[in-house]
Amino acid sequence: MLRLALRLFGHHRAAAVATGLVALVGMALVVAMTALLGTGLSGSTAPADRGFLTQFPLILGGWVVAIVVFAMVSTIGVTLAARSGEIAGLRLIGAAPRQIRALVSTETLAITVAAALPGLGLGYLLGLLLLTGVRSTGLTSPSTSYAPGIGLPLTGVAVVLLAGVLAAWIGSRGPARRSPVEEASSAPRRARSARPRRIAAIVVLAAGFGSASAVLALPADTIATTGLTGPAVVLCSIGFAILAPELITAATRIVGRLSHGAKNAEAHLAGVNLRAAPERARPIVTFLTLLVGVSAGTLAMQGIENQHSVPGSTAEVLASINYLVVVLISLFMAIALTNNLVAAISDRRTEFATLSLIGSTVRQVRGMLLRETSAAALLAIVVAVVGSVLCVLPFSIVKTGGPAVAFSVWPFAASAVFGGGVVLLVTAVAGARVIRAAAVAG
Repeated sequence: MLRLALRLFGHHRAAAVATGLVALVGMALVVAMTALLGTGLSGSTAPADRGFLTQFPLILGGWVVAIVVFAMVSTIGVTLAARSGEIAGLRLIGAAPRQIRALVSTETLAITVAAALPGLGLGYLLGLLLLTGVRSTGLTSPSTSYAPGIGLPLTGVAVVLLAGVLAAWIGSRGPARRSPVEEASSAPRRARSARPRRIAAIVVLAAGFGSASAVLALPADTIATTGLTGPAVVLCSIGFAILAPELITAATRIVGRLSHGAKNAEAHLAGVNLRAAPERARPIVTFLTLLVGVSAGTLAMQGIENQHSVPGSTAEVLASINYLVVVLISLFMAIALTNNLVAAISDRRTEFATLSLIGSTVRQVRGMLLRETSAAALLAIVVAVVGSVLCVLPFSIVKTGGPAVAFSVWPFAASAVFGGGVVLLVTAVAGARVIRAAAVAG
């Protein structure tokens, strides 16, 4: 089983790279949080520092684990969507659904295991850098040394490994059970598969908004306000990301209206392509919603905290650490977004070659791709920003006495520009390369 899994995954290098890099960076972040937690629990740590070095990684580590798990699930889902033909072929030669799911899970386990050792090393280093930064701000005593141990970091690695295997097992259920002669885009099948996903999204969104609203019952100076609002931002971002197909449908309608009667070929092709295969835009909407939602919400929270905190206080000193963590999480999501976007574009090589054969120029195909991407990205950014504002409103009311600070422009503008810039840059560069290669091959 393992030999067959590795052989099959070797034919999908883009998918293997996407899964491996997300697992690698995710492990580094999770291990860094567990290393700080291990330091806080160590007997050699100064008693005055233990509270911060346990609360900080526990609160932030919960966000990181949720983001990494969702990124793994989404990445594997994207790679499986590109392998529907291969899975159908295995079914035709007699493979049972359970065998398909075991094969995909084994593939994923092999890739994540390969990333475990470097992920563990990077996580130890990242944890040391975070502790050094904390010590430099005076939040902990210089006598507190880095003592992560081995048990908790290995637990972090195990969490990511388990997340990958479970994501592969759950994500492969639909493709494995589908009849190899069934039309993949049939409306009844889409409706059946969408119902559990929509229920999950509603549950996650309800939990997120409920956590954010609970802040209204707390005093302003308690750390629980941050402990509830941070996870709320993450949960709401995940909930909206789960609804990516519905957002894509809305984007398709927008492009359809804008391209209705359009005289240029790029706009017409973008409208037709989104209507014919909306699932191709799913990686953009999924990861961009999560990237913009988490980064914008966290930056907005810190901006509100800055308004509330006393100059020179611990909360003000902690802001620099929070900004560093936001950068790390944003970089992780940008890597996941880039990997999945490159893989999705590479899988469209046949489509681009067909367009070239029927007379479309390289410029027209690039214009089509950029218009598709822009429509999906714009809608994802709008939804992510609205969700973030709703999550931080209660936090703003409790901390500052009013909602005005929650509408500060810069956190949302910075996150939107960063996320949108990554999407458009990757689409332009990767798209140009794949489209030119397809045109030559065609």
